Amino acid sequence: MARVEIRDYQGDFKDVAEFFHRVWSREYGGKTWFPIPNPAFMRWRVGPESVGFNPVAYRSGELVGSVFSFPHSLRIGDTVFPVSISTGFTVDDAHRGVALQLVQRFREEIEERGIAFGIGLVFDDPTTPSYRFWTKYAQTFPQNFRIVFKSGFWAKFLEPHALARAGIKAWERIANRTLGPLLRFTPHKYDPHVRPYRAGDLDRCTQMLKTSTAGFDWAMAWQPEQLSAQLRNPAYETLVFERDGQVQGMVNYHSLPMQGRELVQAAMIDLWADEGLGFAERVRLLSHLCTHLAERGVHAVIAPRSAMMPAGAFVANLFMPAPQGFFIGVFSTSRSVPPSPPRTWDLMVM
Repeated sequence: MARVEIRDYQGDFKDVAEFFHRVWSREYGGKTWFPIPNPAFMRWRVGPESVGFNPVAYRSGELVGSVFSFPHSLRIGDTVFPVSISTGFTVDDAHRGVALQLVQRFREEIEERGIAFGIGLVFDDPTTPSYRFWTKYAQTFPQNFRIVFKSGFWAKFLEPHALARAGIKAWERIANRTLGPLLRFTPHKYDPHVRPYRAGDLDRCTQMLKTSTAGFDWAMAWQPEQLSAQLRNPAYETLVFERDGQVQGMVNYHSLPMQGRELVQAAMIDLWADEGLGFAERVRLLSHLCTHLAERGVHAVIAPRSAMMPAGAFVANLFMPAPQGFFIGVFSTSRSVPPSPPRTWDLMVM
C-alpha cells in the first residue's frame, strides 16, 4: 500500500473545496450544519500571503487529509501572544489514521515558528467523527490539546421558506414554516447614518476595535495593516455608522454557503465595534445590515455569541441562539501555559 505523504499545500484551493464538500457531505450531510468553503475566500484567509501553515496529506497523489491555519495575535489579560488559528481539519473516512499525523505536523510547525499556541473550533455534535476525534484526542493527549470553553452562534432567518426546507432539526423546519414572517422581521430598514466602509475610516475602526475589546479576557489584537487587509478585501464587506462626520460603529462580515438538508446562502458577522452608539443606534445598524443582506438573496445571518457582539441589539432584531454550538480548543507548545476559560472573549471562528 502506498504510504501517506504530508506536505505544505501549494494549490489554488479548488481541489480542497471539492475535497471538503465531498467528505463533509458524506459524513455530516443531513446531520449538522456546516460551511462549504469558497476557493477564493480560502486563498485569502490561509493562502501564501497569510503566512499560514497548511499541511495536507496525499496517498498516491490523492488528497486524503488537510488542516489549514493563519497567524494572528491574541491578547489574554495584559499579555499579547502570537497564535495560529486552525481551520479546515478534514480527513477522508477511508484514511482516518492520517488525522494524528496531520495534528502532529501542525503542532511541530507552530512550535518551530515560536507560536505560543494554536486555536481550533470543534462543532458540538457528538454524532460527528470530528467531535469524537477531538474529544478523544484531548483525553488521550491532555498535554497537547485541551478544550477550553463552549459557546455558540446567533442566527437570524431572512428567508424562512428556504430554511424550512434546509433545516436539520424538525423544530427548525416547523418554526420557519409557521413563524416565517415573524422570524424575518427587523424593527428598522435602511438607516441614513450607515454607509460602506472607506479606506479613510481605518484609523477610527482600529481605535474602536481596541476600545470595544479592552475589557475582554481574550481579544484579537489587530494591527492597522492587518485590519486594513481584511476590511478592504473583496471577500468581506464592511458597513459603518457615521454621525456628525465621525464613524461611531462598524460591522464586518463575509458570505458563505451553508449546507443543511439543502444548501443555503449565509453571512457571517466577523467583527463588530462601536464607540458612542446607544442601544437604539446599535439596533438600527444591525437592522440596516439585515435589510441589505435580505435584498441580496442571503437566507440567514450568523454571528458568534461572543462579548464583541451586542446581545441586546441581536435580540431586538430577532436573532436567536442557533441550535448548533462549538468548543474552542487550544494546542499547547513549550512556550505556553494553557489559558483559563475566558468569561468574555472575541475570536475569528470561521
